[in-house]
Amino acid sequence: MIIPKPLRFTPAPGTFAFRPNVAVVPAFHADPACAWFVADELSQKIRVATGCFVTNRAGNHGQAAAPGSVVLTDEGAPSDLGQEGYRIEITPERVTLRAAAPAGLFYAYQSFAQLIQGHAAANGDTGRLTELPCAQVYDKPRFGWRGLMLDSARHYQPIEQIIRLIDRLAALKLNRLHWHLTEDQGWRLEILGYPKLTGVGAWRNNGKGRYGGFYTQEQVRDIVAYARSRHITVVPEIEMPGHNLAALAAYPELACNGASTEVTGKWGILDGVYCAGKEQTFRFLEDVLGEVAELFPGPYMHLGGDERKKGLWDSCPRCTEVRKAHGLAEESDLQKWFMQRVSGRVHESLLRRSISWGDNIDKGGIDGQIVHGWLPEQTAKAARQGHDTINSTHEWVYLDYPQNAEDHADRKPDWMIVLPLEKVYAFDPIPQNLEPQFHHHVLGSEATLWSEYIPDEAEMYHQLFPRLYAFSEAVWSDPGVRDFADFKRRLSVLQG
Repeated sequence: MIIPKPLRFTPAPGTFAFRPNVAVVPAFHADPACAWFVADELSQKIRVATGCFVTNRAGNHGQAAAPGSVVLTDEGAPSDLGQEGYRIEITPERVTLRAAAPAGLFYAYQSFAQLIQGHAAANGDTGRLTELPCAQVYDKPRFGWRGLMLDSARHYQPIEQIIRLIDRLAALKLNRLHWHLTEDQGWRLEILGYPKLTGVGAWRNNGKGRYGGFYTQEQVRDIVAYARSRHITVVPEIEMPGHNLAALAAYPELACNGASTEVTGKWGILDGVYCAGKEQTFRFLEDVLGEVAELFPGPYMHLGGDERKKGLWDSCPRCTEVRKAHGLAEESDLQKWFMQRVSGRVHESLLRRSISWGDNIDKGGIDGQIVHGWLPEQTAKAARQGHDTINSTHEWVYLDYPQNAEDHADRKPDWMIVLPLEKVYAFDPIPQNLEPQFHHHVLGSEATLWSEYIPDEAEMYHQLFPRLYAFSEAVWSDPGVRDFADFKRRLSVLQG
């Protein structure tokens, strides 16, 4: 019943019966606050599924909980579970969720909640869950980086929509929300030092009037805290040097020609490129990223660094002067210099590890930076060069791509390939041709949801599900336990 599939699931004789009064017992001393949070969440799940009266009662190590209890504990947790692994033991006397660290306890809860949901659904019209088959579950993830990239720049998603999405990610044990916040089509993050970024850059004419929106700093803090409570790290992306018409509409002096422009509703590789020859550009980016670091306390910051319209820097005297001064042969060398300079600020002053898309890897990548591959060879090339890397190869995990040939064929461009559920399930973040000695550089993967053709929540969920279930299993579960037919059986139960 569990997605993603556990490393080991061993049925055992007997059943655990839910009694009229169920006690959920937090005895997790590594982080009592986490244990009580999980206890509250689990109590609600049990109450809804069984109709039982559920109470939370503090427990102690070495003291057996009363029969019929559900115990949350770190006592006796195997040392090899790591930060995210867990065990579940369902016996006739009690249920024990066991983990060595808070994230593992949270994931044990998610798996147990799915067991409750699945067995309740199997009861059909009875409407109440009375017992669970006994079993033991041992589980830990294959990859530490398991995420979703959400593009809020091309289409703005309300706060409530993002909160609901975070809950769905947490249920599937995904632990990264990569939040794409700036684009040609909109700047979505309030920056106090540059108010026109949202006053001007967050809005465009969509043919029906003024369209857009942005997230205040208070809202961002709330989202980050909500995600953190569910063991999800929010990774902000501030795109550079291209894809920045929204920023340049607000501050045109950051462009090579300084000409006024406007936020666009067009897609593609456009003219929104920061001038690499102006010190003002780098002061602006340092100020912006300084505020970003205050809002996002996680250890990572994504700097974009992908597609940039060619030729704009070649025609700029200031950019040409910088190239000559640093012995840079062509625009792609200037881009690496640009990204290296900004990354250095991020690493040294802001104490964050930067990430950029794999477009820069042909020039050797940037020391200390994580390479985010989206083209087939980028991940393997980065790993062989000694860079840590995230594999989001578009042919396997771009969930904005259609699920079948008929899926919105009237709106999707021809270059979007069909990406069915079975192909997403078959994805392996380790490139097939990557030598074993480089495997440790592959941190994991993110599914991506670029929002050009995803204007609302209904369309978002249509694109994500059920494929995000398949992706979660691809990045969590060991290849030896994965089976597509079995996955579809579990999916049918959990999706109802």
